[in-house]
Amino acid sequence: MASGNLGRLIRNPETPVLLRGEIWISPEVLAEAGFDQEPRGLIGFASSLGADICFFHWPESAMASDVKELIDLAHAAGLDCGLTLNGPFQNLTLKRNVLELLQEWHRDPSRFEALLAGEMEDISETLDLLKGSGIELIMITEDIAYTGGLYFSPELFRRVLVPFYAGLVNRLSSTRIALGWHSDGDVSPLLPDLVDCGLRFFSLEPECVDLLRFKQTYRSRVSLVGGIRAAMLAGKSFTPDEQRRCRLEISSILKEGGLILASSCGLYSPAFLSNLKHLYRLADAIIPPSA
Repeated sequence: MASGNLGRLIRNPETPVLLRGEIWISPEVLAEAGFDQEPRGLIGFASSLGADICFFHWPESAMASDVKELIDLAHAAGLDCGLTLNGPFQNLTLKRNVLELLQEWHRDPSRFEALLAGEMEDISETLDLLKGSGIELIMITEDIAYTGGLYFSPELFRRVLVPFYAGLVNRLSSTRIALGWHSDGDVSPLLPDLVDCGLRFFSLEPECVDLLRFKQTYRSRVSLVGGIRAAMLAGKSFTPDEQRRCRLEISSILKEGGLILASSCGLYSPAFLSNLKHLYRLADAIIPPSA
C-alpha cells in the first residue's frame, strides 16, 4: 500500500518529511534501466530507486483509459502518486515554435489569448476526469521563462494565466488533490501572484530562483519539489566537499518544512542515474523518508 506521506505533507506542510520522486523521466532513461517506456515502467523504475512518489504524465497513450489501474498498481508498490499536466502556454509550444508564438502575441494579442483560452478549456476538462482517480498532486508544467527572465510580459501572465490557475485551484477545492506549478528560468517576479492564487507546490529551477528564500518567505503556504541542481546530476563524481554542500543545501530547505526531493530539469539522460541514487543515499543520512 502507498505510504500516505504525500497526503501527510499536503495536510501539514510544516512537517519535516522528506519524500523523493522525479517529475519527469525520459523514455531513454527507462530503457537504460531495463523498464518499459510506458507509464507502467515508471512504477517499476520509481520502486527500484527507492522513491516515495511516482509521477505520471498526462497525456500518455496508456494514461487516459487506465489511470485508475495505474494508480492502484503504484499504491500496491508502496508509492504515492502525482501527475504532470502541461499548462496552456506549454501545450501551445508543443504545437508551434516558441518564437512564432511570441511574434503572434506582439502582432495580434487577442489571437494569442484566444489560443490560450482553447488550451485552458481542454485542461479544465482533464482535471474533471482526474477527480477521484487517486492522484494526490498535479503539477502544471509551464516553461514560460529562461535564465534572463520571462518570455512575455508579467502583465499578460497576471491578466490571463493567473486567473486560470486560480480557477483550477477552486475546481479541485472539494477534492483531495493539491495543485502545483513548474517552470524553468527566472520566474521570481511572478511567484507572489502564483502563491496568492492558491498554488501550493512549486518545482523551480534552483539556478534561477533562490528556493530557500522562497520557502522562508511563504513558509506553510508553499511546498517545494526540488533541491537537486542539474550540476548535481551531471557531475562525474561526488567529492567529499560536494557531498557536504549537497547535504547542507537539502537540509537547509528541509528545516523549513516538508520537501519532495527532485530535480527541476528531470531525468533526461541515463548518465544521471548513478548520481541520483547517490543523492538519495545522502538524503537518507539527513532524515529518514518516512520520519
